[in-house]
Amino acid sequence: MKINEKRWNLAQSSEEKYWEQFTTKSLLEYLEKEYKKDLDKLLKRLRKFITINKNTKILQIGCGPLDIINYFRKGKTYSIDPLAEFYKKRFKINYKSTHLKKASGEQIPYEDNYFDLVILNNVLDHTKNPEKVLSEIFRVLKKEGILHLEIQIYQEIFLILSKIWGPLKKLFTKEMFNIHHPHMFLSKDVEKIISQKFIILDKEYEDIEKLKEERKKQRFTLRFLALFKIWGNINYRFICKKK
Repeated sequence: MKINEKRWNLAQSSEEKYWEQFTTKSLLEYLEKEYKKDLDKLLKRLRKFITINKNTKILQIGCGPLDIINYFRKGKTYSIDPLAEFYKKRFKINYKSTHLKKASGEQIPYEDNYFDLVILNNVLDHTKNPEKVLSEIFRVLKKEGILHLEIQIYQEIFLILSKIWGPLKKLFTKEMFNIHHPHMFLSKDVEKIISQKFIILDKEYEDIEKLKEERKKQRFTLRFLALFKIWGNINYRFICKKK
């Protein structure tokens, strides 16, 4: 499951190029409202598993230039991202409030049993070594700590089709298929690697009816596949605790 350095660097370069299209103003207009809503939903889901107060230590891994970690009203917030220095130079955002550091999930720069809550949203499929990332989260999470993990999963038929479409796309367009995501997971594969270190307390899929409506607004290839109930990426959310 581990990928090589070259493939990961391609994904990171593509990620940086994507964020270069934004200014601070356009970034906030694009993401701020969405992340505030996402945080409210997350806090509701977490209520029965963790009480967040002013002393709760919260880490978001792979936070990008802006994410829900920037909008917590309680707790001591921390964030890491491999592109942290790029974000600090590019955007005028208060990154000191989340102690943003340049680091990857494979090497979290904090001591053992440090955090009460770790957030890993749409990140595991961007990493070099997903199992190593989960091992590091296990290390820095307190005994009774909680992991919230969100990831894009795929149907098996989509992955089969992507193995055909990927080489064709590269041949005709010189572009890599799904360059941002070095990994593409089935739901059973995600659950398998999570379960090596964690107990899954709660899980939920993205609402398929809402997904249907979204696909109608997207590019032809996704609209066409949706006619056959092939949805492409589907968000899958987990709440976990250490074994």
